[in-house]
Amino acid sequence: MKKWLFASLVWLVAATANAAAPIKEGVDYTVMSPAQPVASKGKIEVLEFYSYTCIHCYHLEPLIETWAKTRPADVDFRREHISWDKSTDGFVKLAATLKATNLERLQMPVFDAVMRDKINLGQPDVLKGWIARQPGVNAASFMQTYGSFGISSAPARAAQLTRTYQIEGTPTLVVGGKYTTLAATPERRIEIINALIARVRAEQKK
Repeated sequence: MKKWLFASLVWLVAATANAAAPIKEGVDYTVMSPAQPVASKGKIEVLEFYSYTCIHCYHLEPLIETWAKTRPADVDFRREHISWDKSTDGFVKLAATLKATNLERLQMPVFDAVMRDKINLGQPDVLKGWIARQPGVNAASFMQTYGSFGISSAPARAAQLTRTYQIEGTPTLVVGGKYTTLAATPERRIEIINALIARVRAEQKK
């Protein structure tokens, strides 16, 4: 009996220690005003605003990739590269080209190249050489898309989104068009995202 009670207490302590702490407004997130419409009706939208030159985004990326692969079926996830000025245009176009060519699997390799290897993929000539070395990628087709009219409008769109969502730092995640995450460790940020998703889901049922 005592052994059973002791084992139960150990399990309870461990479970409590592993449970995510409750989220608090002003500490873990803020409420956006005004709220923004979501692109996918009936889904819980999660937007990640990031920059390839952001060290915190780089540290978060492996966890976000894992989370995105196992996210609930009612959650729609989308990445948006921020644009505060012209210096980010090359990276915005790179991010848009990865989406357009269904090569978002290169998200982590791009981060590694920029942040770890100090390769400036915001420069088209540098990007051309780097993309040619990526397995399974048609570099000529990729660069043709990169230089297309559709991609040339990506920086203006990114700048508009950055202003509309009032993004002041990266990474910032927006859940349900209304809840914006604040600074946190990568692990805590995932907990906050999940808690906000649960909150939006509950609100949709009311």
